Amino acid sequence: MFQRLKGHGVNLAALVLIGGTSYAAYLMHLSGHENETWHFLLLGVIAISFFACILNYRRLLKISEAPISTIAAAAQGYVELYGVTKTEKPITTPYQSIPCVWYRAWVYANIESDAESDDLADNLLNSRLLDYSESQVMFILDDGTAQCTVNPQGAEVVYFEAHTWRKNDHRYVEEFLPADKLVYVIGQLDTRKDVFDEASFNRDLSEKLADWKTRPQQLLNRYDQNLDGEIDMDEWELVRQDAIKQVTAERAMQANLTNESRGCFTLSKPNSQSLFLISAKSPQQLRDDYKTWVSVHLGLLSLLLIFYLRVT
Repeated sequence: MFQRLKGHGVNLAALVLIGGTSYAAYLMHLSGHENETWHFLLLGVIAISFFACILNYRRLLKISEAPISTIAAAAQGYVELYGVTKTEKPITTPYQSIPCVWYRAWVYANIESDAESDDLADNLLNSRLLDYSESQVMFILDDGTAQCTVNPQGAEVVYFEAHTWRKNDHRYVEEFLPADKLVYVIGQLDTRKDVFDEASFNRDLSEKLADWKTRPQQLLNRYDQNLDGEIDMDEWELVRQDAIKQVTAERAMQANLTNESRGCFTLSKPNSQSLFLISAKSPQQLRDDYKTWVSVHLGLLSLLLIFYLRVT
Protein backbone atom coordinates (compact mmCIF):
# COMPACT_ATOMS: atom_id res chain seq x y z
CA MET A 1 0.00 0.00 0.00
CA PHE A 2 2.86 2.39 0.82
CA GLN A 3 4.25 2.05 -2.70
CA ARG A 4 0.97 3.34 -4.10
CA LEU A 5 1.20 6.48 -1.98
CA LYS A 6 4.41 7.73 -3.57
CA GLY A 7 4.48 11.19 -5.10
CA HIS A 8 1.52 13.43 -4.31
CA GLY A 9 -0.16 10.63 -2.36
CA VAL A 10 2.19 10.75 0.62
CA ASN A 11 1.80 14.50 0.98
CA LEU A 12 -1.98 14.36 0.54
CA ALA A 13 -2.19 11.62 3.14
CA ALA A 14 -0.11 13.76 5.51
CA LEU A 15 -2.42 16.74 4.95
CA VAL A 16 -5.51 14.61 5.67
CA LEU A 17 -3.90 13.24 8.85
CA ILE A 18 -2.79 16.69 10.02
CA GLY A 19 -6.14 18.32 9.24
CA GLY A 20 -8.24 15.58 10.85
CA THR A 21 -6.12 15.35 13.98
CA SER A 22 -5.93 19.14 14.36
CA TYR A 23 -9.71 19.40 14.09
CA ALA A 24 -10.14 16.65 16.68
CA ALA A 25 -7.74 18.42 19.04
CA TYR A 26 -9.62 21.70 18.55
CA LEU A 27 -12.96 20.06 19.37
CA MET A 28 -11.45 18.47 22.48
CA HIS A 29 -10.14 21.88 23.51
CA LEU A 30 -13.61 23.46 23.09
CA SER A 31 -15.30 20.68 25.04
CA GLY A 32 -12.99 21.18 28.00
CA HIS A 33 -11.09 17.91 27.61
CA GLU A 34 -7.97 17.30 29.65
CA ASN A 35 -5.15 19.54 28.48
CA GLU A 36 -2.66 16.68 28.19
CA THR A 37 -4.80 14.83 25.62
CA TRP A 38 -5.35 17.57 23.08
CA HIS A 39 -1.89 19.05 23.74
CA PHE A 40 -0.43 15.65 22.81
CA LEU A 41 -2.49 15.49 19.61
CA LEU A 42 -1.56 19.03 18.62
CA LEU A 43 2.14 18.47 19.27
CA GLY A 44 1.89 15.26 17.25
CA VAL A 45 0.53 17.01 14.15
CA ILE A 46 3.13 19.77 14.53
CA ALA A 47 5.82 17.07 14.48
CA ILE A 48 4.25 15.42 11.42
CA SER A 49 4.10 18.73 9.59
CA PHE A 50 7.71 19.50 10.51
CA PHE A 51 9.01 16.14 9.25
CA ALA A 52 6.92 16.38 6.07
CA CYS A 53 8.50 19.75 5.35
CA ILE A 54 12.01 18.39 6.03
CA LEU A 55 11.50 15.26 3.91
CA ASN A 56 10.25 17.24 0.91
CA TYR A 57 13.13 19.70 1.29
CA ARG A 58 15.66 16.85 1.45
CA ARG A 59 14.23 15.34 -1.72
CA LEU A 60 14.45 18.70 -3.41
CA LEU A 61 18.11 18.97 -2.40
CA LYS A 62 18.92 15.43 -3.56
CA ILE A 63 17.36 16.06 -6.96
CA SER A 64 19.08 19.43 -7.25
CA GLU A 65 22.53 18.23 -6.16
CA ALA A 66 22.78 15.32 -8.62
CA PRO A 67 24.75 16.42 -11.68
CA ILE A 68 22.61 16.82 -14.80
CA SER A 69 24.23 14.96 -17.66
CA THR A 70 23.71 13.37 -21.03
CA ILE A 71 24.38 9.64 -21.25
CA ALA A 72 27.23 10.14 -23.73
CA ALA A 73 29.01 12.56 -21.39
CA ALA A 74 28.06 10.95 -18.06
CA ALA A 75 30.80 9.74 -15.75
CA GLN A 76 30.22 6.72 -13.56
CA GLY A 77 28.60 7.61 -10.26
CA TYR A 78 25.45 9.28 -8.98
CA VAL A 79 23.74 11.07 -11.88
CA GLU A 80 20.37 12.16 -13.20
CA LEU A 81 19.28 11.45 -16.76
CA TYR A 82 16.25 12.31 -18.87
CA GLY A 83 15.29 10.39 -21.98
CA VAL A 84 12.87 8.13 -23.84
CA THR A 85 12.12 4.63 -22.56
CA LYS A 86 12.58 1.57 -24.74
CA THR A 87 12.65 -2.19 -24.17
CA GLU A 88 14.91 -4.88 -25.60
CA LYS A 89 11.93 -7.24 -25.47
CA PRO A 90 8.39 -5.78 -25.41
CA ILE A 91 6.49 -6.26 -22.15
CA THR A 92 2.85 -5.52 -21.31
CA THR A 93 0.80 -5.08 -18.17
CA PRO A 94 -0.56 -8.44 -16.93
CA TYR A 95 -4.30 -7.76 -17.23
CA GLN A 96 -4.89 -5.10 -19.88
CA SER A 97 -1.80 -5.90 -21.98
CA ILE A 98 -0.72 -2.26 -22.26
CA PRO A 99 2.79 -1.87 -23.77
CA CYS A 100 5.14 -0.55 -21.09
CA VAL A 101 8.67 -0.69 -19.72
CA TRP A 102 7.66 -1.24 -16.08
CA TYR A 103 4.47 -2.15 -14.18
CA ARG A 104 3.06 -3.29 -10.86
CA ALA A 105 -0.40 -4.76 -10.44
CA TRP A 106 -2.79 -5.77 -7.66
CA VAL A 107 -5.91 -7.94 -7.57
CA TYR A 108 -8.30 -7.51 -4.63
CA ALA A 109 -11.33 -9.57 -3.71
CA ASN A 110 -14.19 -7.85 -1.88
CA ILE A 111 -14.89 -9.37 1.52
CA GLU A 112 -18.60 -9.78 2.19
CA SER A 113 -19.92 -7.64 5.04
CA ASP A 114 -23.30 -7.38 6.75
CA ALA A 115 -23.82 -3.76 5.72
CA GLU A 116 -23.25 -2.17 2.36
CA SER A 117 -21.28 1.04 2.31
CA ASP A 118 -20.25 3.55 -0.31
CA ASP A 119 -17.49 4.88 1.90
CA LEU A 120 -14.05 4.50 0.33
CA ALA A 121 -12.36 3.64 3.62
CA ASP A 122 -14.89 0.87 4.30
CA ASN A 123 -14.38 -0.52 0.81
CA LEU A 124 -10.61 -0.59 1.28
CA LEU A 125 -10.96 -2.33 4.63
CA ASN A 126 -13.30 -4.88 3.07
CA SER A 127 -10.79 -5.78 0.34
CA ARG A 128 -8.46 -8.77 0.47
CA LEU A 129 -5.28 -8.83 -1.57
CA LEU A 130 -5.25 -11.87 -3.87
CA ASP A 131 -2.24 -11.20 -6.04
CA TYR A 132 0.57 -8.71 -6.56
CA SER A 133 3.13 -8.61 -9.33
CA GLU A 134 5.86 -6.20 -10.33
CA SER A 135 8.09 -6.29 -13.39
CA GLN A 136 11.82 -6.68 -12.85
CA VAL A 137 12.78 -6.32 -16.52
CA MET A 138 15.52 -3.81 -17.30
CA PHE A 139 14.70 -1.19 -19.90
CA ILE A 140 16.71 1.19 -22.07
CA LEU A 141 16.90 4.95 -21.68
CA ASP A 142 17.74 6.96 -24.79
CA ASP A 143 18.42 10.70 -24.41
CA GLY A 144 19.45 11.31 -28.02
CA THR A 145 23.19 11.25 -27.31
CA ALA A 146 23.47 7.57 -26.29
CA GLN A 147 21.62 4.78 -24.50
CA CYS A 148 21.98 3.08 -21.13
CA THR A 149 20.19 0.24 -19.36
CA VAL A 150 18.02 1.00 -16.32
CA ASN A 151 17.51 -1.68 -13.66
CA PRO A 152 14.25 -0.68 -11.86
CA GLN A 153 14.70 -3.05 -8.89
CA GLY A 154 14.51 -1.03 -5.67
CA ALA A 155 13.50 2.19 -7.41
CA GLU A 156 10.84 4.59 -6.21
CA VAL A 157 8.61 4.95 -9.26
CA VAL A 158 6.37 8.04 -9.19
CA TYR A 159 4.00 9.87 -11.49
CA PHE A 160 3.17 6.73 -13.43
CA GLU A 161 -0.05 6.01 -15.28
CA ALA A 162 -2.67 3.96 -13.42
CA HIS A 163 -5.85 2.08 -14.30
CA THR A 164 -8.38 0.73 -11.80
CA TRP A 165 -11.46 -1.31 -12.66
CA ARG A 166 -13.82 -3.91 -11.22
CA LYS A 167 -14.80 -7.27 -12.69
CA ASN A 168 -16.55 -10.29 -11.15
CA ASP A 169 -16.39 -8.85 -7.61
CA HIS A 170 -12.66 -8.23 -7.97
CA ARG A 171 -10.83 -4.93 -8.08
CA TYR A 172 -7.85 -4.67 -10.44
CA VAL A 173 -5.15 -2.00 -10.24
CA GLU A 174 -2.36 -1.54 -12.75
CA GLU A 175 0.33 1.12 -12.55
CA PHE A 176 2.86 1.41 -15.35
CA LEU A 177 5.39 3.48 -17.27
CA PRO A 178 4.45 3.49 -20.98
CA ALA A 179 7.03 2.63 -23.60
CA ASP A 180 8.46 5.36 -25.84
CA LYS A 181 7.78 8.10 -23.27
CA LEU A 182 10.08 10.64 -21.63
CA VAL A 183 11.25 9.52 -18.18
CA TYR A 184 13.49 11.15 -15.57
CA VAL A 185 15.80 8.85 -13.60
CA ILE A 186 18.28 9.49 -10.82
CA GLY A 187 20.59 6.76 -9.55
CA GLN A 188 23.99 5.08 -9.74
CA LEU A 189 25.56 4.74 -13.21
CA ASP A 190 28.07 1.88 -13.44
CA THR A 191 29.65 -0.40 -16.02
CA ARG A 192 27.25 -3.12 -17.15
CA LYS A 193 27.88 -6.17 -14.96
CA ASP A 194 26.08 -8.62 -17.22
CA VAL A 195 28.78 -8.23 -19.91
CA PHE A 196 31.75 -9.02 -17.63
CA ASP A 197 30.25 -10.98 -14.72
CA GLU A 198 31.76 -14.46 -14.10
CA ALA A 199 28.44 -16.02 -13.06
CA SER A 200 26.88 -14.76 -16.27
CA PHE A 201 29.80 -16.20 -18.28
CA ASN A 202 29.41 -19.61 -16.64
CA ARG A 203 25.69 -19.56 -17.41
CA ASP A 204 26.40 -18.88 -21.07
CA LEU A 205 29.02 -21.64 -21.10
CA SER A 206 26.57 -24.17 -19.66
CA GLU A 207 23.99 -23.20 -22.26
CA LYS A 208 26.57 -23.59 -25.05
CA LEU A 209 27.58 -27.08 -23.85
CA ALA A 210 23.95 -28.13 -23.43
CA ASP A 211 23.26 -26.99 -26.99
CA TRP A 212 26.19 -29.02 -28.34
CA LYS A 213 25.00 -32.11 -26.44
CA THR A 214 21.77 -32.04 -28.45
CA ARG A 215 23.92 -32.87 -31.54
CA PRO A 216 25.95 -35.90 -30.36
CA GLN A 217 27.00 -37.03 -33.83
CA GLN A 218 28.68 -33.69 -34.51
CA LEU A 219 30.55 -34.01 -31.20
CA LEU A 220 31.74 -37.50 -32.13
CA ASN A 221 32.85 -36.44 -35.60
CA ARG A 222 34.90 -33.56 -34.20
CA TYR A 223 36.21 -34.80 -30.84
CA ASP A 224 36.22 -38.63 -30.82
CA GLN A 225 39.97 -38.89 -31.34
CA ASN A 226 40.35 -42.60 -30.44
CA LEU A 227 37.30 -43.55 -32.58
CA ASP A 228 35.65 -45.61 -29.83
CA GLY A 229 32.22 -44.06 -30.43
CA GLU A 230 32.24 -42.17 -27.11
CA ILE A 231 33.48 -38.86 -25.70
CA ASP A 232 35.83 -39.70 -22.81
CA MET A 233 37.03 -37.30 -20.10
CA ASP A 234 40.07 -36.07 -22.03
CA GLU A 235 38.00 -35.50 -25.16
CA TRP A 236 35.30 -33.73 -23.16
CA GLU A 237 37.92 -31.32 -21.83
CA LEU A 238 38.70 -30.40 -25.45
CA VAL A 239 34.97 -29.81 -26.00
CA ARG A 240 34.86 -27.57 -22.95
CA GLN A 241 37.93 -25.53 -23.98
CA ASP A 242 36.46 -24.90 -27.43
CA ALA A 243 33.16 -23.86 -25.83
CA ILE A 244 35.01 -21.39 -23.58
CA LYS A 245 36.72 -19.87 -26.63
CA GLN A 246 33.42 -19.49 -28.48
CA VAL A 247 31.58 -17.96 -25.51
CA THR A 248 34.48 -15.54 -24.92
CA ALA A 249 34.41 -14.45 -28.57
CA GLU A 250 30.62 -14.07 -28.56
CA ARG A 251 30.64 -12.00 -25.38
CA ALA A 252 33.45 -9.78 -26.70
CA MET A 253 31.39 -9.16 -29.82
CA GLN A 254 28.31 -8.48 -27.70
CA ALA A 255 30.29 -6.00 -25.59
CA ASN A 256 31.34 -4.14 -28.75
CA LEU A 257 27.77 -4.11 -30.03
CA THR A 258 26.61 -2.90 -26.64
CA ASN A 259 29.10 -0.03 -26.69
CA GLU A 260 27.96 1.04 -30.14
CA SER A 261 24.18 0.58 -29.80
CA ARG A 262 23.12 1.29 -26.23
CA GLY A 263 26.16 1.93 -24.08
CA CYS A 264 27.85 -0.41 -21.63
CA PHE A 265 26.39 1.24 -18.53
CA THR A 266 23.57 0.36 -16.17
CA LEU A 267 21.74 2.83 -13.95
CA SER A 268 20.58 1.14 -10.75
CA LYS A 269 19.99 1.56 -7.02
CA PRO A 270 22.88 3.31 -5.23
CA ASN A 271 24.61 1.42 -2.41
CA SER A 272 24.19 4.40 -0.09
CA GLN A 273 20.98 6.03 1.13
CA SER A 274 20.90 8.24 -1.94
CA LEU A 275 17.62 8.62 -3.78
CA PHE A 276 16.85 6.13 -6.57
CA LEU A 277 13.95 7.61 -8.50
CA ILE A 278 12.14 6.94 -11.76
CA SER A 279 9.57 9.57 -12.68
CA ALA A 280 7.30 10.22 -15.64
CA LYS A 281 7.63 13.93 -14.82
CA SER A 282 10.51 16.07 -16.04
CA PRO A 283 13.25 17.12 -13.58
CA GLN A 284 11.97 20.71 -13.52
CA GLN A 285 8.37 19.63 -12.90
CA LEU A 286 9.56 17.38 -10.09
CA ARG A 287 11.55 20.19 -8.49
CA ASP A 288 8.58 22.56 -8.77
CA ASP A 289 6.35 19.97 -7.09
CA TYR A 290 8.72 19.53 -4.16
CA LYS A 291 9.10 23.32 -3.81
CA THR A 292 5.30 23.61 -3.66
CA TRP A 293 5.00 20.91 -1.01
CA VAL A 294 7.77 22.49 1.06
CA SER A 295 5.84 25.78 0.98
CA VAL A 296 2.54 24.07 1.84
CA HIS A 297 3.95 22.15 4.82
CA LEU A 298 5.95 25.16 6.01
CA GLY A 299 2.83 27.36 5.91
CA LEU A 300 0.79 24.70 7.70
CA LEU A 301 3.51 24.30 10.32
CA SER A 302 3.46 28.06 10.95
CA LEU A 303 -0.33 28.07 11.39
CA LEU A 304 -0.19 25.11 13.77
CA LEU A 305 2.52 26.76 15.89
CA ILE A 306 0.57 30.02 16.07
CA PHE A 307 -2.60 28.13 17.06
CA TYR A 308 -0.74 26.13 19.70
CA LEU A 309 0.81 29.26 21.25
CA ARG A 310 -2.57 30.99 21.38
CA VAL A 311 -4.42 28.15 23.10
CA THR A 312 -1.72 27.29 25.62
